[in-house]
Order: sequence, then structure tokens, then C-alpha cells
Amino acid sequence: MPYNNGQAVKQTTGIDANKAFWISLVLAFLVLAGWSFASPHMASPDEPAHAAKAAATVRGEFMADESEFKAGRGTFVLPALFQRGWELGCFAFHPDTPANCVPAIEGDLDTPSDVQSHVARYNPLYYALIGIPSLFPLSEWTFVAMRLVSAAINAVLIALTMRVLVQLRRPTLPLLGAFAAMTPMALFIGSSMTPQGPEIFGSLLVTVTLLALVFEPQADLLRSRAWILVVGTAFFALARGLSPVYMFILIVVVLAVAPSYRAVGELLSDRRFWLPLGLCAGLTVTGLLYTLLSGSLALGVVFPDPTLTGRDVVVQMVRNTDYYFEQILGTFGWGDTHLPMWVLVLIGGTALLVGTFGVAFSAWRGRVALAGVLLLSLGLPILVQLASFHEAGLVWQGKYVLPLAMMAPVLAGFLAAHARIGEHVNGAILRVAVAVVAFYQVVAITVNLHRYINGASGPWFEIIPDAWMPMIPLALVLAVFVAAWVVVVVLVRSLSYRAQEWPEESSAAMSATRATSSSAD
Repeated sequence: MPYNNGQAVKQTTGIDANKAFWISLVLAFLVLAGWSFASPHMASPDEPAHAAKAAATVRGEFMADESEFKAGRGTFVLPALFQRGWELGCFAFHPDTPANCVPAIEGDLDTPSDVQSHVARYNPLYYALIGIPSLFPLSEWTFVAMRLVSAAINAVLIALTMRVLVQLRRPTLPLLGAFAAMTPMALFIGSSMTPQGPEIFGSLLVTVTLLALVFEPQADLLRSRAWILVVGTAFFALARGLSPVYMFILIVVVLAVAPSYRAVGELLSDRRFWLPLGLCAGLTVTGLLYTLLSGSLALGVVFPDPTLTGRDVVVQMVRNTDYYFEQILGTFGWGDTHLPMWVLVLIGGTALLVGTFGVAFSAWRGRVALAGVLLLSLGLPILVQLASFHEAGLVWQGKYVLPLAMMAPVLAGFLAAHARIGEHVNGAILRVAVAVVAFYQVVAITVNLHRYINGASGPWFEIIPDAWMPMIPLALVLAVFVAAWVVVVVLVRSLSYRAQEWPEESSAAMSATRATSSSAD
């Protein structure tokens, strides 16, 4: 049976998808690169360990020497630069200590040295990419280059997400959901050396693509969407130990909210979808097998409290809920750089706005799915810790659940868009909300810069003597970051007005699709 009854529906925004991809790629990279320069070396949790793992991977060292450590932690033989990485975090956990305490990176950086890493068993795919700059002449710029490669990977995933979104017939509320999902914390992670970046933005891409396939099935877009799904799955499912679990939850939720199971059946019966679908399944199974066989969830640096009980775990994690929520929105550095409460309210309020639309205008299945995602975002971490606290202790951080939690605003955006609220209303909301997003993103990077230049309690309108500065001029970092977000606001504003002018034949096709959905339900 032809996919979507053979109906190919015209794109309504009039925006060229390839052009949208390249523009989004440039803007996303500029934003993430801004964050890369806005933090000193090793100012993201575990970056020394990730840098060492990456340098080892590109040199063919896939197994660390764990003979003197607990499982998951070991030593690689690497250039001395990567041992220096462990000496650069004098500011970590001390918010009032500016980054001018960091020693200079100089001297012989190439001498082979034993370098520890507690992510020694992580999947090597991501590290094989960000480790490439370490094969060139070594300097302090090596760490920056490795961050920028990570930023480029995540920028590609964001750009592909935008490519899928602009091809929707009703893109405004799904776009709002995507912007709400990309919290300052997500962008900070995406600018750092950590596989959690591809996990987060791979999850976003997979979520958006799957929802586009079931909410707006379009025969002429099936092939491109299917291969975009493969790319997202590769980076998502192979990123970290829990990624395959998040992938499974995501698929279940998408199937639960599919407007038409007949359309899902047509999708699965379309031969063009079989190879990409098989690759996605294979990648997910590979990620799961790697987690099970490699022991990549082992954390060799953790020494659990032997007096800790299961009840203690539950009580402590419930009490920490507000802190976990803050980490999802924006807690930078080694958990020591906090945003003002009013900024957190703006970030959370943006997600709440689109979530309210999703709940108000969706059917019962959509509301149950949204509630399920939120409850899993709170409950799954407790279950994971209950299964591992004897070996790992209480190590959970809110950012670990971002790949799942960010699904909520995206799903809400699709559910509300499917309800066919007037697109002129959606467009007005999107224009205001994205301006708010741009504002709090600029505030977030400014707070981060202030913390490292002057210290969290330092002055705001002067710079202390001998202050740390980014490796490119501070004014350039801020100017490019602000300019990128201004362009985002202008482009989204233009797209929102185009979306209000969708042609009549698209309206008819939408009505036909909704009629099919009703009969299937």
C-alpha cells in the first residue's frame, strides 16, 4: 500500500530544506563555539577523562590498564598534554575562584605519560571523532579544537533537526518545543568534550523525525527523513550506556501518540523505509550489546557509602528533585555555576508554555504520554540508582536524563500543532517565545563568563587584575553569540509568517489525514 495513501503534500512554509540546514548549521556552530570559548580548559565535568579517552582512541588504545583501579578506570599512555589536563581544574567546585588560577600549558607536551581516565570503557565512536585534533602538533589549542569538533557534531544534529521541522506543514509549535528543549544546559554540554552532547541532540533529532513521520506522513519526504533518522540513531544510541534505554522509551511514546495506526502500518510496509529502519534497529542493538558486554556503566572513581540503603537512595533523590531540575535547565562548570532564579523561571516557563498547549489541545493518549515522559524523567533515575548504588554510590545528576526529559516539550509541540490551532496564533506565540529564548541564552553565557573572569561573587562592571580571558577576544565571543541569536529570532519570525500562508490544498490534505486518524482511533 502506498505510504499515506500516495498523497504527497506540499511544504507550506516555502523554505528550502537544504538552505535551512546550512543556515542552521552555521548558527548552531557559532552558538556552541561561543560556549566552547566561554569556559576555560576542563571547565566541564570529567573533561580531562574524556580528552584522555579521545586521544587514546585515535591512537589505537581501546583498552586502558585497569590493574590498579576499580573497573571502568584505568591509564592510557598518552602525550604529557593530557596529564596536564588534570592539573587545570583549580576552580572546580569553588564558584568564587576565578579561572586565573589555572597554570600555563607550556614545556614538553609530547613526552609519553600515564594518564588516567574513568570513562575508559565508553563507546569509542564519539571519541574517534573529537580525538582527531590531538594527532596534530600539541598545544593549549588542542583542547579548544577538540571542543570545537564536538560542537560541530552537535551542530550537525541540530541543523538536521531544523531541516525536518521546517518541512512540516504546521511547524510553529514543534519549533517552539525544540527551542524549549535546547536549554542553556544542553548547549553548554554540546560545547564540551563529552558524549552526552550527541546523546542529547541525537535524541532531539530522533524524537523530531519520528514524530514528523507519524504526525505528518508525506511520501515525498520519506526517504530523506528515514536517512536523517539513521544519522540521529547512530549518535544517540551509541553515545552512552543508558542511551539504548532512552531510545526504547522514545519509540514506545511515539507509537502511543501516533494519530493514525493505519499510517504507521503504511510507513512500515513501504520498502523505502526498510533499510533505514533495519540500520536503526541494528545500531540500537549494537549500543545495547556494547553496554552489556563492555561494562561501560562502571565508574572506577566512585567509592560508595557502605551504610547507604535503598530507602536512603529514594529519600535523597526525591529531596534532590529541585536540584536535578536546575541541572536540566542550567548549572554550568563542575556544578558550581548557577543561574539566577528569575532566569531559571524563564527557561522552565518556556517549556511549561508549550507543555500547556500540548495538554490543553491533545486527546487523552497525548496527555497520558506527556505525563508518562515527565514521570519517567523523575522515576527512572531512582530505579537506575537503586540498581547500582552498592557499586556506584549516589552519583546521579539531572543532566543525565536530558535525552528523555527534552522529549516532553517537543512532543507537546507536535500534539498542539495536530489540534490545528490557528497558525496566526501559533506564530505570534513562537515569535515572542523565541525572543525570550534568545534573551535567556545570552544571559546564561554572560553569567558563565562572569563566574570565570571575576568569580561568582566578583564585580559585574569591572574586571579584576590578571583575570582569565577566553582564547579569542571576549568582545568577539559575546558579539558573535548575540548576533547568532538575533539572526535566529529574525529567521524564526520570517518562518512564522510564512507558515500562516499555507495553501488550501494542504488544508484539505490535513483534513483527510485527521479523518483517517479518527477512524483508526
